[in-house]
Amino acid sequence: MFDQSEADQLVQAASAELARGHITQAAMLLEAATRADPNHPMALTKQAELALFGKDAGLALVLTDAALAIEPHFAPAWHQRASATWSLGRPTDAVQAASRATDIQPGNAEFRLRLAQFAAWSGRGAETREAVAPLLADGQPNQVQRAAAISMLGELAIAEGRFDEATPFLDQALALHPGLGVTRMMRGMNRLRLGRFRAGWADYAAREAIAELYPGGAPVPADQAWRGQDLAGKTVLVIDDQGNGDAIQFFRYLPLLQGRGAAHVTWLTFSALVRLFAQAAPGASVLSAMPAGVRFDLQCNSTSLPRWFDTELASIPAAVPYLYPPPRLKSAMRRPPVRRSKAGPAQIGLVWSGDARHSRDYLRSIPADRFLGLAELPGMGFHSLQHEVRPADLAALAARPGIGRDVETAVDLADTAALIARLDLVITVDTAIAHLAGAMGKPVWIILHVAPDWRWLTQRTDSPWYPTVRLFRVTPQEWLGPANTEHDAGWGPVLGRVGAALRSFAGA
Repeated sequence: MFDQSEADQLVQAASAELARGHITQAAMLLEAATRADPNHPMALTKQAELALFGKDAGLALVLTDAALAIEPHFAPAWHQRASATWSLGRPTDAVQAASRATDIQPGNAEFRLRLAQFAAWSGRGAETREAVAPLLADGQPNQVQRAAAISMLGELAIAEGRFDEATPFLDQALALHPGLGVTRMMRGMNRLRLGRFRAGWADYAAREAIAELYPGGAPVPADQAWRGQDLAGKTVLVIDDQGNGDAIQFFRYLPLLQGRGAAHVTWLTFSALVRLFAQAAPGASVLSAMPAGVRFDLQCNSTSLPRWFDTELASIPAAVPYLYPPPRLKSAMRRPPVRRSKAGPAQIGLVWSGDARHSRDYLRSIPADRFLGLAELPGMGFHSLQHEVRPADLAALAARPGIGRDVETAVDLADTAALIARLDLVITVDTAIAHLAGAMGKPVWIILHVAPDWRWLTQRTDSPWYPTVRLFRVTPQEWLGPANTEHDAGWGPVLGRVGAALRSFAGA
């Protein structure tokens, strides 16, 4: 017989380790728990939570389904299943699973807040308000839960494109409970989105204390952190601490660091960017891994550089290009890259999806069968810049054999830069390629949902970060209107506007 009590004890110990951020220890304890009792619902559910922490939503779904096959009314499994299906781009299933967890345990505030969040980002404002209502009721004794519920109303306002209306909710939540790090980060991003940079950078820095974003701990030791102090004669390490797009955006600050008198700057980035950055970094070192024993006088996350340079809208260092393809590529392309011809048809690069692990990917990536309708416009050459094509998008791409696919032989973003250099225009969703094309000074059109990342601000059709960018936005009416469905997310009208602009571009 399985030892139920032993499994219970192991799961409790694993939960405690997970709460402390000790992921490896928690995983080992949960493996022992499932050996003691393979049918332990909470052990399976906690393993699903760990899988989600590692951005493996597929595994999390398998584990929660296994737990629910054993105990169909196990609310924690429904709760984690909601996160798994959300991460897999299935918002309707996510809201249904979150609602199921809340129905089973209506008094669980965490479950209610998860339901409210998924409903908000699915365009279901009424369900969000209904979910948090008990946490806002008069006499609510738990002020942390009340603050979190108020914060959720601010998040709903952001999700619906009501950015100014979000501010009082976020302010009120933080006044009630200043320790809500995610809320502070959200307020920072919203302030940045609204162009209130100085206050925004300070709040945005709260992300560095959020364990889910930095599971290994903050990358910069406190005693070596650069916070704007004198750099004369100092060795400086800059760490790219988020994604490729952020790394590209903030690489523009390298000359400013050097201009402050730094003796030497080392830039620690992702392997896909090393060759590209090294080409544009005379006098600096660009690495993807740090040799043992190397020490620096000062360190800084690249995402913190705008704060310490006191960047405002009017002082963004926006000179482009600041990235270039290497003159001689080391990788062997399957065919010579497309060659741009002033006399020939316009050559257009296309990117329709980003990293599927993004928390709101379905509000950033567009299904290829919708997006690639742009490639059916006559009189232009089209080229995929999509490094990874999702299985669901393969058929739509294969159905358009005229789209060039040289990018599939690229080994890093230096190769991609070489392809972009030979194009007339890049049309993309919000991905690293948008930043790369902008940093190269290439005309780039970016398609954005109602509540895009803070760096694209609000309402504007241009970007102060990249002078050659043109922004196409889904409107709140298109997102929240009756025509919106899970598989459309309001993309239809904005794609129509992009198509019309592309016809004009080709004609010009």
